[in-house]
Amino acid sequence: MTDINLEYWEESLVSLQSLSIFINIPQIVQMKLKSYYFDGYREDTFIDFGIFFEQAHNLSSLIIQSSLNERRLPRIVKNIYPIIPRQLKHLQIPINNCEQIKMILERCENLLTIKFDIKSKFSKEIIQWFNENTINSTCKKGNRTIIVWLGKKTIQSADVRVDNKRIKLTDHWSDSELV
Repeated sequence: MTDINLEYWEESLVSLQSLSIFINIPQIVQMKLKSYYFDGYREDTFIDFGIFFEQAHNLSSLIIQSSLNERRLPRIVKNIYPIIPRQLKHLQIPINNCEQIKMILERCENLLTIKFDIKSKFSKEIIQWFNENTINSTCKKGNRTIIVWLGKKTIQSADVRVDNKRIKLTDHWSDSELV
């Protein structure tokens, strides 16, 4: 099984971790996660989502759908965006402001396409954001959606990883071998 559709609510009889009994999570390539209750989840539920996503090494396409209204959408941003798998190539996700675009692109550097589900009418701002922050991206406006085929990103990633480890350089060559 490489595709999975998961309609999830916190009181589900089957936990995300117990799904590994029924399916081989690392083989999942496409996943659709639909929930009506993202707003009401406890923090440990999002930790479970994160663990599940970490096990899905081959996941390249993720659809996250929620029926939350615009006022309640920031909670999904706070809890879901930090655990979105980094290796994604295709993503569909609800957003309600342009700041969330930058967060997604910094997290998922391999994205080729992204589809935004939008509840309000700020599609012009999204298109303008991509015109200002990418080169050769193509945007298509739909009914409450914007699909973007990503070109080159001009924004710098804030996710720079620097090891503060001390590196000891050793000289493997003796002086006689250098002559």
